[in-house]
Formats: sequence, structure tokens, C-alpha cells
Amino acid sequence: MAREHTPGSEPAASPRPIIERKTKPDGSERTYPCELVHLAPTFAVIRFHMQIGGTIFGTPIAIPPNSVSDGWFWRNRPYNLYRMRGPDGAILAHRFDAVTDVRLSPDEVAYRDLVLDWWVAADDTLIEEDRDELEELIGAGALTIADAERAEEAARLVFSRYRHIIDDVAKVERQLGINQ
Repeated sequence: MAREHTPGSEPAASPRPIIERKTKPDGSERTYPCELVHLAPTFAVIRFHMQIGGTIFGTPIAIPPNSVSDGWFWRNRPYNLYRMRGPDGAILAHRFDAVTDVRLSPDEVAYRDLVLDWWVAADDTLIEEDRDELEELIGAGALTIADAERAEEAARLVFSRYRHIIDDVAKVERQLGINQ
């Protein structure tokens, strides 16, 4: 993983607008206005400001108002990672999503959502979401065999390596000066 994190550019000097574009399995799109934190050839980090607290986006973990979520997106990984910090900068939780077709540019981070999500609570509890929905979509032919295999690859990696992935991202954050 360290190979992918070799900085190819510097962190954005000032907040630069970028769009996060998620394409759902039914073809619908959701867009989120974010800030570009770092863009390299193989990965990007973007920031979403969560001004409204609670359980936004259906989170199983309450997020205080004025928290931030840093989204980590890799071109070739079957998952992305969100690091959620409270207003004081402390980590609240992490969320992994199974994804494919990740595209990175200075204006947009785009990907296809493969339904499965995993939450890692502050106490290291791992919570999987949407397994039933994934099975229904596969059964209905709404996801391809390749998509189902990629979602399962993400599940294997998250279940076996989530702590290593999170620790590695924290190390790269320090190297890049993100959240310091």
C-alpha cells in the first residue's frame, strides 16, 4: 500500500471545490460538494463538511454537527474509506464502501457503488451493512458477476485488513500534513 501513497502532488494549499459522484446500482447518481485535500496519480483525499449532526446518511453512529469526513479513494482498490472526525478533530468512526470504476480528476471523484458498507466504531467494532440488498441485486441481475466478485473482494479485504488499512491511512495523513 505504501507504494500507492507516494505523493504525486502536494496537498491543496487552500480549499478547492471538488464533486464526489456516486453512481448507484440502479444508475441513479448522487453528488456531494466537497473540498480537494490531496490528489495523486493513484489516490485522492476529499473532505465533506457535515454541518448537520445525527445519523446522516443512515449512519449507525451518531455524528456531531460540524464534523468532517475525509474520503480516501484509490483507482485500483475495491473499496474507499471515510475517516470521520468530530469538531475537535478526534476520530469518530470509519466507513468503507465497496466500489468499482473509480475515476479521479481535479474536479471530480467518481465511482460506482457496489452496495456493501462497513462501519468501524471508535472501539474497533466492525459493522457490515446491506448484505441482503447485495444478494437481492445479484439475484435480480442488477449487478454483474464481476461486480459481485469485486464487492466480495472488498469484503475479504475489509474483514481481514481494516485495522491495517486505517493505520496506514493515518500514517499517510501524517506524511502529507493532513489534519495537523
